[in-house]
Amino acid sequence: MDGKLTFLETKLISSINSDNVEKINLNDYELGNEISQVPNGILAFAKKTKTNQIYIIKILRKRDLLQNNIAIEHEMNQYQNLLSIYHPFIVELKGINFTDQYRLYYLFEYVPFISLKDLIKKEQGISIDKAKFYVASLITVFDYLHKKKIIYRDLRPDNIFISNNGYIKLFDFTLSKKLNSDYTNSLCGTHEYHSPEMINQTGYNKSIDFWQLGILFYEMLFGYTPFIASDPIKIYEKIKKGKLKFPKIIDSNARTLISHFLNSDIKKRLGCTKRGIYEIIENPFFEGFDWEGLLHRKIEPPFIPKIDIKANTSYKKFDKTIEEGEMPISKEKDPFYNLK
Repeated sequence: MDGKLTFLETKLISSINSDNVEKINLNDYELGNEISQVPNGILAFAKKTKTNQIYIIKILRKRDLLQNNIAIEHEMNQYQNLLSIYHPFIVELKGINFTDQYRLYYLFEYVPFISLKDLIKKEQGISIDKAKFYVASLITVFDYLHKKKIIYRDLRPDNIFISNNGYIKLFDFTLSKKLNSDYTNSLCGTHEYHSPEMINQTGYNKSIDFWQLGILFYEMLFGYTPFIASDPIKIYEKIKKGKLKFPKIIDSNARTLISHFLNSDIKKRLGCTKRGIYEIIENPFFEGFDWEGLLHRKIEPPFIPKIDIKANTSYKKFDKTIEEGEMPISKEKDPFYNLK
């Protein structure tokens, strides 16, 4: 058994550190079209003028972050965690610029992609084969992160890209946290993905990631989450009651796997028992699955998205225009300025 599972020991995954992350000069880049709005900023395409290499750039407004101590903490966590991780299914951090008086800039690798959210919406629930492939990929990511004592806490279809080779890339580590103790209590993330222990603030660890994996698995299959209601309070009531309803007949092993991920008892939740990750990969749902081939990206994905790679390629000189009334942040009051 152990010989077949050595890939879970992260030997196939190299480490990166701050020396591998470039301190970027914005004058070397041109800004492309906006991809999406994010809290306190935007995602956009960026091109390095000397090489024509395309990246994704995340631009955050410092003034907004500094109005909220929690936002500052989350950003510090994201920065430190991104510097310490590398996994083939995580979007890789390539560069940063935190010395600007108005903005934070993160430069990420770019691969042509569609979001899992868009795929689920288009197909109104994806096939069991696709769901298995994406769930398995996320299991390898969580195994890797949890070995580093990092919990992700923000799993949802919006944060999962399906690249043009069919493999996933997990994005947005804003809510990730490195655990310095056995548990944490913060309430954060998407209401429909909150776990009972997060809602009750009884303490959680990697248990939150496996709960959210169960919610995501359900949403992938049916097009919506299992605990939906008109407002957060009613959503929380349903989550705490824990009554799972499956709207149609599905694979019995998939149904059982979802139910085990959504066990309210974190000591019995799949992935959180003494056998940990082994209990998941040996589950009947994954019988015969080629885990090592997955991590090496040697198995054929169940879906290859059709992507117009030439789209969004309109670039212009990097515009650092300051919004009306926006004041610069002095070095003395900027908690991000001296980060290394």
